[in-house]
Amino acid sequence: MNKSRNLAISFGLLIVAIAVAPVLAIIPGWIGPQLLALAVATMLLFLPGAPQADVQRSLSIFKPLAAAALFPATWMLLQIIPVPFASLEHPVWSSAAAALAESMSGHISIDLGYTLRCLFGYLSLISLIFLTAVLTRNRDRAETVLFALCTIATFIAVELILIRFYASRGPGNSLSEVAGTHVALAAFGVILNVAFVVRTIERRETRGQHQSQPRRSYVGKMLLGITGAFICLIALIYSTTYDILIAMVFGLVVLGLVVLIRRLSPGRWTAATICAAAVVACGGVIALRFAALSSGSPLFRFTNIETTDAAATLRMMLDASWAGSGVGTYQALAAIYRDAAGVPAPNAINTITSMVLEWGRAGLLIAMVLLLQLFVVLFRGAIARGRDSFYAASAAACLVTAFCEAYCDASFTNLTVQMLAAIIVGLGLSQTTGSKGT
Repeated sequence: MNKSRNLAISFGLLIVAIAVAPVLAIIPGWIGPQLLALAVATMLLFLPGAPQADVQRSLSIFKPLAAAALFPATWMLLQIIPVPFASLEHPVWSSAAAALAESMSGHISIDLGYTLRCLFGYLSLISLIFLTAVLTRNRDRAETVLFALCTIATFIAVELILIRFYASRGPGNSLSEVAGTHVALAAFGVILNVAFVVRTIERRETRGQHQSQPRRSYVGKMLLGITGAFICLIALIYSTTYDILIAMVFGLVVLGLVVLIRRLSPGRWTAATICAAAVVACGGVIALRFAALSSGSPLFRFTNIETTDAAATLRMMLDASWAGSGVGTYQALAAIYRDAAGVPAPNAINTITSMVLEWGRAGLLIAMVLLLQLFVVLFRGAIARGRDSFYAASAAACLVTAFCEAYCDASFTNLTVQMLAAIIVGLGLSQTTGSKGT
């Protein structure tokens, strides 16, 4: 009885974390990390109440990813500790030493507090992924989480429409930073709602042979999914650029590939050919957009930025070392470079630029390897899975959209987006394998 209560509390906290996302998306970011850490710590406290079979199975799923997941945490630790080699330090340390005419003990990170907070934040997100995977091993709970994610993403899309409408009422109503967060979640919403439609069709086909499902219930769920996807799509069309829409479409391509391969059941080489053709087609779209937007640095060519912002960011990147300035230190770094005109702005142009400056090229490579391995695990799990393949497929699709959108805006530096992305990934990983091979 105690274990059932603990499990209910943990699952309830997970649903609450999803439900508060619209609020966290529009309030200042200082309260979000504390609430997330508190929720994750509480769920970990009640983790022994989860079925041991679910815990063991989740551990086996995470085992191939464990080493790669530890690399970013190790890199952040390296940025915090004092470094014996001056070549690893950020140039700001030598500049400060010259200005103050005294020797300074440097670190890779220019602000230890920010990097340490990001380290704890990263560990919280990794824990949230694992907790979600454990809690959603049960099919009913997985369906509840998917429905909650679809509902909240649709609600956030409605918020985005209202935000854009309010911003258009006058020049003083600029809410671009908040809207950027909502754009990312609306893109997730399109993919998740389409996955919900796929789920409804799958359930109709598999359960229809054994029990009668009321046609009204089936039609109602289909309408819910289609309406949610339509609202999220309208919000994106109304609020964002072609490039972010293309990033969302790439995610839908991944979801469509899984559905197509499962429906047609082609041979291994035929499936590989279909996937290769999709990759080539998507690459062609990227090449066309890249050629159409021929001005500016390749790292922020897909963003809408002013020339002064681009010049200021390029100035920061020219001074950047391969080890970075410390994860989470973009605002501190921008303050050092800020001129009388107020550029660079305290917020990064896009996520990839922020990572190049904070993580450095070495840290960025580590993060890319982790994302690639995670995508492979999710995509392979979706292809190998049975009727619940849409969970892993939607997570892989959201991962592709997130990677592409990282070149378009800085929304994925926001904790709310990171939190929901972690829950989506945890849900996908939990269903990469079935309890009885389903």
